[in-house]
Amino acid sequence: MSEKKEQALNEIKNSFSEMAGLVLRQLTLLEKLMGTGDEDTFNSLISEMDVAENRIDNLEVVIGEQFTSTIVLFQPVASDVRRLVAIYRMTVNLERIGDRIHNLCRIIGTIRNTTEYASTSSLIGNMLASGSIMVEKALLSFTNSDPDYAIWTIKNDTVVDEMNHKLLLGHLRRENIDDKTRSMVQSYIELKDMISNIERIADHATNIAEAAIYSLQGTDIRHTGIGKEETF
Repeated sequence: MSEKKEQALNEIKNSFSEMAGLVLRQLTLLEKLMGTGDEDTFNSLISEMDVAENRIDNLEVVIGEQFTSTIVLFQPVASDVRRLVAIYRMTVNLERIGDRIHNLCRIIGTIRNTTEYASTSSLIGNMLASGSIMVEKALLSFTNSDPDYAIWTIKNDTVVDEMNHKLLLGHLRRENIDDKTRSMVQSYIELKDMISNIERIADHATNIAEAAIYSLQGTDIRHTGIGKEETF
């Protein structure tokens, strides 16, 4: 039994390692996507990232099933349970990062030829690089059992938030626009932050609802599109 338990634990670790590697790869490709002006290269990157996004979604479901079966069948010791729970929680967040990357690809595809994007892409690229480093260090904290990386990541969360505002508002100040227009745009930036946070709350509510259905019916409806066409 102990040999099968060890095999089950290793399978979860391997699945998680694959997922983490894919997300880090996606972040690297996203930086390349932002920097390319060649249409063929852009489309090739998008195709590669779409395939990886589907695999990331699949791995979240796989890891969830592995997590449940390992807990139920083998009743691992407390230290293993904590590690499994940590992996599962990180898996959920990695999948959400994958979704954000997918959204950014869509946005870039829409605005990449605009003057506004050309004038701010380097600033946004700096923010993306900071976020990517945070993800990498957070994962290294787990794989290397190094809490310092985790503490660094937590502390730098506010740094990225401040960078967001400073970069955008600094760019506005350099533009040749009147005070009224600048004030209006600044207000829109704040409104966008509010909307984004409300959207995240709605996302989490959806996650809770999906978990409730899984608990009640044993059916995993994530990534199936079920119910997303109907709104009330």
